[in-house]
Amino acid sequence: MYTDSINDSLESKAIGGHSIQNKSIRAKAIKSVCVKTKSRFEHRKKRPIAQSQAQQLQISNPIEQDALKKDAVKQNPLSNQYTETDIATTPYFSVQDLIVGYDDTIIVSGLSLTLQQGEVGCFLGYSGCGKTTALRAIAGLEESRGGTIHLNNKRLTDKTGRHSFAVVPAKRGMGMVFQDYALFGHLSVAKNIAFGLNKWSAADKKARVNEMLSLVELTEHADKRPNELSGGQQQRVALARALAPKPKLLLLDEPFSNLDVVLRESLAMSVRDILKRTNTTAILVTHDQNEAFAIADKVGVMYKGELVQWATPSDLYHEPVSPFVAEFVGEGAMIDGIIQEGHVETALGDIYRRMEVCDESGQPQYCEYDYPNGTPIKVLVRPDDIIHDDESTQTALVVGRVFRGANYLYRLQLEDGQTVLSLVPSHHNHEIGTRIGILPILEHVVVFDEKDINATTWSEYDRASMVDEDE
Repeated sequence: MYTDSINDSLESKAIGGHSIQNKSIRAKAIKSVCVKTKSRFEHRKKRPIAQSQAQQLQISNPIEQDALKKDAVKQNPLSNQYTETDIATTPYFSVQDLIVGYDDTIIVSGLSLTLQQGEVGCFLGYSGCGKTTALRAIAGLEESRGGTIHLNNKRLTDKTGRHSFAVVPAKRGMGMVFQDYALFGHLSVAKNIAFGLNKWSAADKKARVNEMLSLVELTEHADKRPNELSGGQQQRVALARALAPKPKLLLLDEPFSNLDVVLRESLAMSVRDILKRTNTTAILVTHDQNEAFAIADKVGVMYKGELVQWATPSDLYHEPVSPFVAEFVGEGAMIDGIIQEGHVETALGDIYRRMEVCDESGQPQYCEYDYPNGTPIKVLVRPDDIIHDDESTQTALVVGRVFRGANYLYRLQLEDGQTVLSLVPSHHNHEIGTRIGILPILEHVVVFDEKDINATTWSEYDRASMVDEDE
């Protein structure tokens, strides 16, 4: 674990590439989209730059923008300090095009993300996808081959064609909570928390330790050894120890993996509450989407070393950018559809593309899907898109169900043999083999071109089930 603060006197120049975009092309592209879209970066006020550059260039990358402005106004090349305007417009934490690998193997490729101060991010993915390697590279424990990392307006890593620079781990101002907590068994809880405060005065150290004990609700256990605590209590000690030196960024590597399911979920909510109360910026690594959604403001789904999508949990679930993200995040089914006159025809009914705006009377507006007529489509249908309705004339056959306490998760077979999922309150107890009324709510579904869909887990599962039933 490292918790030392970065040396604020360290000075170096922030460097970025020059990414040029055509303003008129970009404007036309934006106007052509009929649904509300979100830009990756917020619009920002620019400091005056050289007239010729202001007329010719529009920089979309915030780090590149800062670097160009610095070159234009000829700032001191040894300075790593930002002006007050820069501080107000630059992300608190940013990673741009990070590459990490060993020998001829690339583990992390082109990783880019931003966080504002106080936000919690998460790398989510299967084992071996590169999420822990990415976290260790941010910490400085793994050497990067390319890319830049900035934290609190300081450059930590810059590996480009022209520059090679990296701040050592102990000077990055980060704290880390490891998977096994890494507590010192021979020290008390209080002394474990105080471990990273060697440069503090005795009075300040004592006050900070007491503050952390109170924060994680372990004041009465201050004199105990780690082996006298439960797993959840040990996890909170590790969190308190990492937070004690007031790190600029907290890194958590699978911190709940050693705990049982019930404790994981309750502790995840407690950790988020602690991070928010201390306004701590953090990044979590996990393979459990429930943990990711419970803690993080932004979640990045990783696959084969790449960050496939970086978005809020809600956007990941409702607006996945690829079939992989759609299947990895949440539950659901892919059903067949075909484009006809701008809408999608499916076994559940016709689907029209709803816009995020309404007319003057408050009625929803619709537009056509961007595919030619006759295009085969796969439609992502979530369990909450299929409502159980005893009065509905549209029915489906119950072919499977899982009891989840407050709900049943039903697997329902449609008339054409395709299956969908539906969450139904558990007091509606329908046996396998019965038919139930359904009401599809399909105004906000996501569609994918069929040619982009490989043999997915959902479709394979559905086909196997249908074969068994036929036999």
